[in-house]
Amino acid sequence: MDMNNPSEGVMKSVIGIAGATMLFSPVGIPIVQGLAGLAVVGLGFFAAGSILGQFADKAQHKEKPDSIEDNLPFP
Repeated sequence: MDMNNPSEGVMKSVIGIAGATMLFSPVGIPIVQGLAGLAVVGLGFFAAGSILGQFADKAQHKEKPDSIEDNLPFP
């Protein structure tokens, strides 16, 4: 905040309070619910993408099956 222009800080506070008031008013509640819904959907897409990515990585990097000679207890 600039000491030469104190009204700038006051305006930021007023805008912040007005924005918070609007979000919790009857008009803003559907907006908050919509944002929460978008967050849940985004989290679901992220989780599904992570699981599919891990599955694809494991499917591409198949290891060779072990030979029975490798598992024998004696040489």
